Amino acid sequence: MCLKTYRKLQKQLVLCCQLVLLYALPGYASAEIIDDIYLKTDANGEVDAVIKFSVPVQYSRYFPLRKSADLSIYFNVLGSVARDEWQNYESHRSPASEIVRGFTVTTRDLSTGPKIEVQFSHPVEFTVSAGKNDQSILIHIKPGVAPQKNDGKATGATASGSPGVGPAIPIMPAPAAAAAPAVASGPVKPALPPVPAQAMPAQLGGADGLPLFPMIEKASPENVGSPTAGPLSVAEQRRKADSQAAELMAKGRDAVLTGAMFTAIDAFNNVLKLPPNKYSAAAQVWIGIAREKSGQLAKAKLEYELYLKLYPDGQDTTWVRGRLAKLNSIQYAVPSAMPQPVAAPQTSEFHTAEYGSLSMYYYHGATQTDTVATVGGIQTPSTLSLTDQSALITNVSMTARSYNNEYDNRLVFQDFNAKSFLPGQGNQNRLNAAYYDFKSRVDNYSARIGRQSAMGGGVLGRFDGIAAGYGFMQNWRVNIATGQLSDITLDSKPTFLSLGVDFGVNSALGGSAYVINQKAGGITDRKAAGGYLRYFEQGKTAMAMLDYDMQFKALNIFTLQGTLNYDSGTDYNYLLDRRRSPVLDIRNAINGTTSTVSTLLQNGWTTNDLLMLANVRTAISNLAMVGVTQRFREKWQAGTDFIVSNTSGLPASGTLNPDGTTGLEGFVAATPSTGNTWTINGRLSGSDVITQRDMTMGTLSYTRSPFLSGKSLLLYNHSYPRELWTFDSTLRLYWQTDNTGGKISTTSPVFKLGYRLRNSLTMEGEGGIDWTRTNPTISTPSNTTRKYFSIGLRWDI
Repeated sequence: MCLKTYRKLQKQLVLCCQLVLLYALPGYASAEIIDDIYLKTDANGEVDAVIKFSVPVQYSRYFPLRKSADLSIYFNVLGSVARDEWQNYESHRSPASEIVRGFTVTTRDLSTGPKIEVQFSHPVEFTVSAGKNDQSILIHIKPGVAPQKNDGKATGATASGSPGVGPAIPIMPAPAAAAAPAVASGPVKPALPPVPAQAMPAQLGGADGLPLFPMIEKASPENVGSPTAGPLSVAEQRRKADSQAAELMAKGRDAVLTGAMFTAIDAFNNVLKLPPNKYSAAAQVWIGIAREKSGQLAKAKLEYELYLKLYPDGQDTTWVRGRLAKLNSIQYAVPSAMPQPVAAPQTSEFHTAEYGSLSMYYYHGATQTDTVATVGGIQTPSTLSLTDQSALITNVSMTARSYNNEYDNRLVFQDFNAKSFLPGQGNQNRLNAAYYDFKSRVDNYSARIGRQSAMGGGVLGRFDGIAAGYGFMQNWRVNIATGQLSDITLDSKPTFLSLGVDFGVNSALGGSAYVINQKAGGITDRKAAGGYLRYFEQGKTAMAMLDYDMQFKALNIFTLQGTLNYDSGTDYNYLLDRRRSPVLDIRNAINGTTSTVSTLLQNGWTTNDLLMLANVRTAISNLAMVGVTQRFREKWQAGTDFIVSNTSGLPASGTLNPDGTTGLEGFVAATPSTGNTWTINGRLSGSDVITQRDMTMGTLSYTRSPFLSGKSLLLYNHSYPRELWTFDSTLRLYWQTDNTGGKISTTSPVFKLGYRLRNSLTMEGEGGIDWTRTNPTISTPSNTTRKYFSIGLRWDI
């Protein structure tokens, strides 16, 4: 690593340390649910954006299903994650790549269920699927046309500030001026000659450095052939194929001229699927050109090579040979997802990039409760008003990166801070991440040191420590992690050592296995073995995860989830989840008491005593879900989910003396089982329903359990009333009846307005009212009104 790069990293490290000192206030606050975002670019020029969560999740669906600058992803949170662990404005900025500029991921609209919103700098084509474990979601992004200013000058950096290393292959100009973003790192790509913007010419190529596009003949009755009762002759089949190919070639030509390269690729590919025809050779050339212009250089080379094999004396052979020679001269970087155990390529100069987001929002909430008490036939009204929230919430998420063809270095800092203005409430802070990450792209080893979120290996929660891994034999990787859990507990913080191995790393079928030993207060807190098995194929995903505690001799977690996607537009997702809640460890023995494990041990308790007490104080939660979503054209999506869940009861545990005092282990009263809770919901989502580019959703839900039944209606719309403005409106209606006949009804309208002050600076404000009417059977009815608002700024760096 050169001295210049070292000094840059040194400055970035000092900046991160200053941020730590600035925000490291005492206390504890709600955690961020998004842990990290990273990009992987494959040899075809397509990008996988992996969103890593700090909690286990199950991917459900996404919307819209077409090219867009906005994306909503819905999922379920597995395990017991309190609502206050959500933040309505938690925001993270992704790194940039040569295919897409950096995008923003934000948690939004808690009333609509677990959801994140992704905002791209320009419309892109994407698909969404579950990640390779239960803590990630994958967005597959296809390269497209990114609008940029065209001043005729070569640029060495992307719009997000990532340095480039040379001109990228120009994309065919669309009706509006457009250009591909410069490559952030990698090879210098030979430029294809651009096509002059013109009004849909009948001819393409020839005078612009590209091969001449064939003249398209109009179909005629004699070309198509008249219908016959018997099979078509060879000549009739050829005429029919020529006619069909002519229509497809015209479609591909028009798509190339407008920059719609994926449409062009589909059109030329369909020509090649037909029986040999007069356009087959030209389609083979132009599918290579379209792939190259879309960034799929590896596939473009294959198309050109196939042309030379099929048509060695073809009309465009000379042009194809010359173009292929230029592509073969490119020195490709070794993709990080497919490391090659060969000599490292010549190390290029290090590039640096900084990205992230800083948000600051003020929250205010006030509640008024009106009751009417009746005593002796006389009604006495009373009103209670109080301010229940007044706080300034700040989120920081920053990444400094230095990388080249061989090495990738990152410094990451994430922090949450809440300054309360209410009397008696202190300030709160949580350092979510502060680590240095190092990867070797060639030798396939990596290490991360500092505060970080676990990503497998049986480590449950954030920790301060080190995690490292080494890949070998293409599909195998060994991992080690050690450190101390950072979550605050009543007892001492546990330390752990985890060893694991991943297999099938670059295959459709793969997984991992691990063992972990965790200690707290000098004794074994958790000792478990487990792993996961996953299968990924186009349209099919499945993942099973198991964690078995060898100390308790009990199953801790078992999860089975997956998705099925069909070309007909029908998608299925399913989930089976059984887990101990909270996770089994010996510290569960002190649930319900202020004592510590060390205190109990010092007073004669044995490890077996603690294990038995922890076991009876740990419930079992079960969840089963199946969902189906049907797409209607491009704009509409309808679906339904069936869910059944329950949580086991707990027996009374501990010692309760006649005088009301308890033993050192405390006393936890018996808790009944929840019984089965059944939920069914139906939803309808659409885009461009009310205004252009808007997203609208309606959900109707019914829930029934042994203790209550409830119905809810949710209406939501996200729109762009004017340029630079966004407007969100939500209406939630809820009705509940308990098993004693008591009733609760709630009406909750919420409105949110956003304005982009600058390209990277956004102001957002939200306001809402909750009207709740409670009419119990055994106490006084009441009406509660809660008014709240928030306003703040988000700076995307």
